[in-house]
Amino acid sequence: MARILLFFLSSTLLISFSGYSQKTIQTINYAGGDVYEGQIENGLPNGIGKMTWISGSSYIGSWRNNFQNGHGTMIWETGDEYEGEWVMGVQNGNGKMTWKSGDYYEGKFKDGLLEGKGTMWFENGIVQKGKWKANQFIGK
Repeated sequence: MARILLFFLSSTLLISFSGYSQKTIQTINYAGGDVYEGQIENGLPNGIGKMTWISGSSYIGSWRNNFQNGHGTMIWETGDEYEGEWVMGVQNGNGKMTWKSGDYYEGKFKDGLLEGKGTMWFENGIVQKGKWKANQFIGK
């Protein structure tokens, strides 16, 4: 399923590029083996692009000065996935985090943590809906 999702996201990325015809799609091959494909400004990822890390993780979405910034999807080598808003490389705003275990959370994030209103669905059927602070459920 992850491969299908990655294919879909890659296809979506290519379609998204067509709307940005003013900017050329370029590739940055980093010394460590990571690869960025997308819009570049001042030698850095800026605009829409895809980063594939040598570890197996990948991010498709908006970039600003070499950071994930705006809307995008990160898939870690562990199989965990986040789709939502980013600010300077960190999950901030509305998003959905899905863990390889099958648990998932939809709601607010702040500085990469579950923070604010959100709902967590656990693989075992338990649902927690309410307020979160620093990844901890604090109630309704």
